[in-house]
Amino acid sequence: MTERPQERWMELSDVIVDFRADGSRHPVAVADAARALGDTTARSFRILESFPHDDGVLDDEAVDEVLVRSHLELQRLAEEIQHGQRVARLIRPFLDLIEGPKTVVDVGCGLGYLVRYFAHTRSLGHDVNVVGFDFNQTLLSAARDLAAIEGLEAEFIAGDAFQLDRAATVFISSGVIHHFGADELPDFFARQYAAGAKGCFHFDVAPTPLTPLGAWLFHWARMREPLARHDGVRSALRAHDDAALATGLKRGAPEWAPLLFDAVGRRMAVLNVMRPIVGMDPDLVGPYRAALGRLSSRLADA
Repeated sequence: MTERPQERWMELSDVIVDFRADGSRHPVAVADAARALGDTTARSFRILESFPHDDGVLDDEAVDEVLVRSHLELQRLAEEIQHGQRVARLIRPFLDLIEGPKTVVDVGCGLGYLVRYFAHTRSLGHDVNVVGFDFNQTLLSAARDLAAIEGLEAEFIAGDAFQLDRAATVFISSGVIHHFGADELPDFFARQYAAGAKGCFHFDVAPTPLTPLGAWLFHWARMREPLARHDGVRSALRAHDDAALATGLKRGAPEWAPLLFDAVGRRMAVLNVMRPIVGMDPDLVGPYRAALGRLSSRLADA
């Protein structure tokens, strides 16, 4: 397995805000953001330079408006591919194997689409509490506003998802895991196991030779915000292959059985869209496969 130079494909949303773990926000200089982008394309720098700035420092309010608009476009994509239903049909059978109240933690929840979807549909069960975590307080504030508009009770917390003040049953994420380098994945999984979780389901783009082209065509056709178009394609370029995800889980949480649903190569890439790396106690694998029913044929040992 060879590690791809992910730093070449940094996303603009990674470098235009600086929220710290303690909740503070630091100003971002255009020069620092450009330096963080590293070896990338001229278009990346043109988009960066288009953001309003004062004395070389990005305008927080303007950046926040672009981030929220871009994430609203990404939410529309999640709705179109029925991502909420996709996640629910995989984790509900797992949660049903666990007795008592359950807590699902959405890592890097952004606008909290999944948290709000589950609060609205109760598709994970009525004894399941879903919590969204993110460091970006701008997106969390927008998530709370959306939940209020929708009349939903949804919990969003700014901070480290692996330091929840209660036991987490399952950690999930969507389009987050590619933000971690291959060398960071073991720690990512280790912290989830150490937090006492029974398992994890992390969804991300399924990389194939055609994925970057498909992402470019789709985002240019469906997105309007330059940031959303740019970062959507970068997400596809940064996505980890199955081997990297499986290796990261095995090294970080060897106590869990590593599984892949819709592993790359087993189904047409256009049908994969977002596929998860799954980790769980080996004793739960058999019952989980049985609970999945016909879907179990698409679950493979990693």
